Amino acid sequence: MREKILIVEDEFVEANHVQTILEQAGYSVSGIARSVNIALEMIEAEKPTLILLDIFLKGSLTGIHLGNTLKEKGIAFVYLSANSNRDTLEMAKATEPYGFLVKPFREKDLLVTLEIALYLHEQRSKFNASKAQTKSNPKPGATATGKDKAFDGIIGDSPIFQSLLEDVRLVAPTETSVLLLGETGTGKELIATAIHQLSRKRSGPLVKVNCAAIPATLVESILFGHEQGAFTGATQRKRGKFEQAHQGTILLDEVGEISLDMQAKLLRVLQEKEVEPLGGEEVIKVDCRVIAATNRDLEAEVASGRFRMDLYYRLTVFPILLPPLRQRPEDIPTLARHFTSQHSQKFGKPEPALAATVIAALLKYPWPGNIRELEHVIERAVLLSTGDTIREITLPKPAPAPDSPKIVLSSMEQVERDHIIDVLRQCDGRISGKGGAAELLHMNASTLNSRIKKLGIQKLRNIL
Repeated sequence: MREKILIVEDEFVEANHVQTILEQAGYSVSGIARSVNIALEMIEAEKPTLILLDIFLKGSLTGIHLGNTLKEKGIAFVYLSANSNRDTLEMAKATEPYGFLVKPFREKDLLVTLEIALYLHEQRSKFNASKAQTKSNPKPGATATGKDKAFDGIIGDSPIFQSLLEDVRLVAPTETSVLLLGETGTGKELIATAIHQLSRKRSGPLVKVNCAAIPATLVESILFGHEQGAFTGATQRKRGKFEQAHQGTILLDEVGEISLDMQAKLLRVLQEKEVEPLGGEEVIKVDCRVIAATNRDLEAEVASGRFRMDLYYRLTVFPILLPPLRQRPEDIPTLARHFTSQHSQKFGKPEPALAATVIAALLKYPWPGNIRELEHVIERAVLLSTGDTIREITLPKPAPAPDSPKIVLSSMEQVERDHIIDVLRQCDGRISGKGGAAELLHMNASTLNSRIKKLGIQKLRNIL
């Protein structure tokens, strides 16, 4: 038998249906709890590996309450819910579940979600054990503030950034998948490189793939490779990026841009650790660490149906959020001086100092393009500098606010004309008589005819 699963569900038919599916798949079901209190007793007695938890349980305590307790105890759980609205998702997300399954669900959906949740649990348990060992037996000089060759080009002494580097040091030696989240220009590629260089696969290749830059028709061929003759122009066999990354690391940058069809194939590769080249009949085993990166809100993409939930949970074993530059302003002067030195060398010029007024201007600017934008601004300033100090700097103009909708005011004559035309349409063009336009407008028919001529409403058939 496989892992023990506890079902917390107050609907008898639903609970028994889930139990049947799990037992047929080879899982051991430690029981069914129909309330939070019963569930807590069974957790203590049965020590289940994972809990399937309905959010909306009858009684004063809901699945969210139990979810908070499970989070504190470090017990893996997956939510089951018939309600997937935004408020419910936000409350559920705060408890850090290992999956979320919306009712009604297919048998396959349940088993895949469970498999991914157990994988996450296993990986996070290994990571936590590694983290505890690292803290109890720190290596000499292994602090986030220490200078490490892997962090070359990564600049920042702010607490928020040092905390990020500590996470990088902790996760890098493991085999855990990493998801780098952050706005464009925050340095996701540099962090991915550092993770690779601090990993056990550092002697292997680091293969970088910009998923947003690959035409949709070529994604499968580029990622998984193709055989000779697989399609027009395939004159020879070509190894895919996963095969090239064997015994190394693959960075899937902008992974949120991949189509749903390719997401399913990517999930299969992550689960089976093998690829099937386009046009091939044999699978190829691949052993590579996966780092994914995106500037999209993947949770919002999942909620909207544009990104697979199972792939999201597979990738988000260890998420790292890179803060935007505006959230680490204390790093701006250090970064600016670093880029000044770097580009002075590139242009073969003496390194100029940055005037206090320039630093003040840099600190005031919001940096929507983050570190990349700062580098471009400094590069231009160095290129144009002529003295030993940069005293002025050109900053991009903030994007103009969207134009407010313009309210077009009509003249009284135009308002009257439009109103008469609307009434004429209601009356099928009839002016006098019962139900005619004159009656509806409380006007004499001859007066209305005069107004129609004056306002240029001559061809009634053209307005009907």
